[in-house]
Amino acid sequence: MKLSLVWIEPLAVINALLAVGLGVMGKRITWLFWVSSSLLYGWIFAQARLWADSALQLVFLAAAVWGWQSWGRSDFCPGFMSLAQRSMALLCAVVLWSALSAVLLATGGSAPLADAFVGANSLVAQVLMVRQRTEHWLFWLAANLAGVGLFWSQELKATAALYLLFAAMALSGFWRWSRKVNPSDEPS
Repeated sequence: MKLSLVWIEPLAVINALLAVGLGVMGKRITWLFWVSSSLLYGWIFAQARLWADSALQLVFLAAAVWGWQSWGRSDFCPGFMSLAQRSMALLCAVVLWSALSAVLLATGGSAPLADAFVGANSLVAQVLMVRQRTEHWLFWLAANLAGVGLFWSQELKATAALYLLFAAMALSGFWRWSRKVNPSDEPS
């Protein structure tokens, strides 16, 4: 592990924990911590040659701006997706995984299939989170569980532990957000 990671990775972990924890509670300020953790993890993942995860941080930055604006316009009001929307989100994750895998296999990134899986599911989860769709937590759960093994294998032990905690937080987030959905807003 490079010396600079000794202090950057723990700082990134703290910021990411705050981002996800505040997201579980549906707090708008979550997006400010998404910005800081995305900048830090963008650098960390680039150092580890995890190109999909590094590039994903740029998407998270853009989503943080979108989320800040979107969540500022109205109250926190999570909802569920229809079956068709769920199917489309799952299809998007599979297509993204396939496309990212092909790119990463061609460019020689570290652990390309796992990196692409984490990236694809994280991207879908982030878009659904901005739109306050409760199912986004399930995509985070898949990404986080895969991330544990991926980051452990890349000697990013603190990040692997963080992703294990993220998996637990995804379950908690799904439960909390599900309880806040207005029954009249559920898809038929």
